[in-house]
Amino acid sequence: MLKNVIKITIIMLISIILVTVAGYYAISGYYGSRFLCGTTINGRDISAMTVEEANDYLVSKYLPGVDYSNVALIIEGRDGYSEIIRSSDFGLKADMTEGLKEIIKDQKPYEWLLNYMYPTAYNVEPSVSYDDAALRECVAGLKCMDVESENLDPHIEIKAEKTGYSLYDDIKDRADENRVYGKAKEALEDPGRAVIEIDINDSYIPHKIPDEFKDTVELYDKIDKVARAYITYEDAPIKYTLKGSTAVNWLEKGDDGMPVTDENGNLVFDELKIEEYTERLAEVFDTKDGMIDWRKRDGEIVSLKNALEGYQVDQEAEAGNTKETLLRGGQITRQPIYAQKGRGRGNDVIGKTYVEVDMSAQKRYYMVDGRLKMQSDVVTGNIARGNGTPAKLCYVYFKQRNRTLRGPNYATFVSYWMAVSGHIGIHDATWRNKFGGEIYKTAGSHGCVNVPKDFAAKLYDVLELGTPVIMYY
Repeated sequence: MLKNVIKITIIMLISIILVTVAGYYAISGYYGSRFLCGTTINGRDISAMTVEEANDYLVSKYLPGVDYSNVALIIEGRDGYSEIIRSSDFGLKADMTEGLKEIIKDQKPYEWLLNYMYPTAYNVEPSVSYDDAALRECVAGLKCMDVESENLDPHIEIKAEKTGYSLYDDIKDRADENRVYGKAKEALEDPGRAVIEIDINDSYIPHKIPDEFKDTVELYDKIDKVARAYITYEDAPIKYTLKGSTAVNWLEKGDDGMPVTDENGNLVFDELKIEEYTERLAEVFDTKDGMIDWRKRDGEIVSLKNALEGYQVDQEAEAGNTKETLLRGGQITRQPIYAQKGRGRGNDVIGKTYVEVDMSAQKRYYMVDGRLKMQSDVVTGNIARGNGTPAKLCYVYFKQRNRTLRGPNYATFVSYWMAVSGHIGIHDATWRNKFGGEIYKTAGSHGCVNVPKDFAAKLYDVLELGTPVIMYY
C-alpha cells in the first residue's frame, strides 16, 4: 500500500514538473515575437506587444515631442507674407520600427520570467518620413510662386521724402521654388516642433524692370549712390564728416521736383550749397592768424600771436573732389585738400626744436628735441623809444652772412643775420660789451634780438630755416 502511495506521489510530481516546464516553454514561445514582460520604451510599458503593435501604440499616443501627423510648416516671406503647409498634406509620419526590431532581437524569450522580475527600459528615437513628391507639390502651390496677376499693371516711381528719396516699386518678386523646397526639406530633417517657421526672404527671384521704367530706376540708382556716400575729413585732432543723406538735398531739381542730370548723365549739385559747405569746411580746418598759449619757464601762461604759416583749405579743389566722391557713392576718410599746409595744430605747431626768447629775463634759449643746447643773454628792442620786440610765435625764414642792416638814420654791419619776422631778426652786436639785465628798456635795439658774436656764430651754423621762434615778455 505504501509503495503505491509513493509511486503515485512521484508520478504526480513528475507530471507537475512536466506541466510547469511545458507551460514555461509555451509562454516562452508566446514571447518569441513579442516584447518580454517588464519592457518599457520611452517610459511606456509595451509588454507582450509585437513590433507592429508597439510602434502603433507609441507613435499614435506616446511619441515624445510632437504629433508628426499634425505639424505646421509656416512659410514666412516679404511684406508680411505668411502661408501654412500641413504635414498631413504630404504624409509626414514617424516610425519606430527599426529601433523596436533591434530591441526585440536582443531579447531572449526564455528570460520572460527574469525580465518580469527585473524590468528593462529603453529609449528609441523615431525616424521621420514623408511623400517627397507631395511636399514639392505643396511648395509649388504657394501664393509666393504665382504673382503674375499682381504684376499686370506695374508701377515704379521715385518719391521725395523728408529724409531724402525712396523708390516705390509695386512689382512683386516670385519665390524660387527649388530654394523654398530645399528649405522645407532642411527643416524636416529634425522636425521636433509642432510649428516650424521657414524664412524665405532670401529665396526670391529679382524681377526684371519693364523698359518703360528703366530711366526711373537708373536715376534713382544715381541718387542712392549720393545718399549712401560719406566723406570723413580727418586731420588730428580735428574730425568732420559729410553724410550723403545731407548732400542729397543739394541736388538741383527740375519742374517735377526730381533731381536733374547734365548732358553726361551726371546729377547736378547746387553750386551755392557746395560753396557754403566748403566754406564751413575751411572754418573747421583753417588755422591762419590764430593765437597760441605758451608756458614760460616760470610757469606763467602767455598768449601769443601765431605768425607761422597755417592751414588753408583749397575750397575750389575741395568742391570738385567732394562732388566727384558723392557722385560715385564713395565712402572714404582723408585730409582736406589744402592750398597751404601748416606745421601743426595747437602747441604741436612748435614741436621740440625751437628758439625761445624771454624778453623780460633778456635770455635766449635754443632747444633741440626738448633739450637745452645753447643759451645766452640778449638785448631786445628799446622799450623807451617804442621799438620793443613784438611778442609772437614766428620762424626763421632767412639767413645771411655779412649783411648791412639799414633803417632811418642808421646802417649797421653784422656778421650773422637770422630773420624771423619782417625786418626783425637775430644777429650779433659787436658794438655792445654787455648783454642782459635791463639794457633793453632804454638802450635796446631797433627791434631785433642782439646776441654776442660767438653765440651768433654757433647758432647760425645749426639753426635751420623754418625753426619756430617764440618771443614773449
